[in-house]
Amino acid sequence: MVVHDSDELPKSKRSRLDSLTSTDNKTEKTNDEPTTTSTSPPIPTTQAADTTASATNTNTNPAAVLTILSPNLLHNAEQLATTYQTATPYPHGVLENIFIDGFLDQVLSEVKNNLKAKFKESDLFRVYQSIDLANIDPLEPTLQKSMPALLQLRETLYSGEYRSFVERVAGLDAGTLTEEVDSAVNCHDQGCHLLCHDDVIGTRKVSYILYLTDPTPTWTDEDGGRLELYDTVTE
Repeated sequence: MVVHDSDELPKSKRSRLDSLTSTDNKTEKTNDEPTTTSTSPPIPTTQAADTTASATNTNTNPAAVLTILSPNLLHNAEQLATTYQTATPYPHGVLENIFIDGFLDQVLSEVKNNLKAKFKESDLFRVYQSIDLANIDPLEPTLQKSMPALLQLRETLYSGEYRSFVERVAGLDAGTLTEEVDSAVNCHDQGCHLLCHDDVIGTRKVSYILYLTDPTPTWTDEDGGRLELYDTVTE
């Protein structure tokens, strides 16, 4: 792997600050197919690279944590579960408009202007990546001032309430998903990529991608980066 320090994420018009990638873990997976949830990008984009870390429990007020979610999201778990669990080539879901209007725009602005990243390259990926968000202190005054929306997003994704929602959608037993969550911000600039992989790693149970799409310029299929899912071939 090649790693280079960078003061900031690339900001060219063709770069994509595309995702927070996270996984919840508890028990070893017993099948060969990963369960995947993702928010739908309004334009094609590249899948983000995965890292592994443990989230800390910050005992956040549940009511405060959930204020950034769209009002009807949690109530639609049963409907989303039906779509998720019958999807092909393996169970997955596309969740749209899951946050209140304007919230992810604020997250994107904070990340582009205040978050540092390193260029990383291996035989699987070429990407700019931040530190694991589990390793930042949400009580640090500087971060609270410079990236309040990103911290609130992290606390929501790590919260027991949101993990319970994901369990219901994915058809997992209550309590399957623990506080072990890894999450990082990745940027795919021109020439960056992530090759085909199965996402079955250790005790990983759910993988998800949150796309942070810059509203301008409009991306098209010609720009590349669409997420593609492939069936498993057994020999």
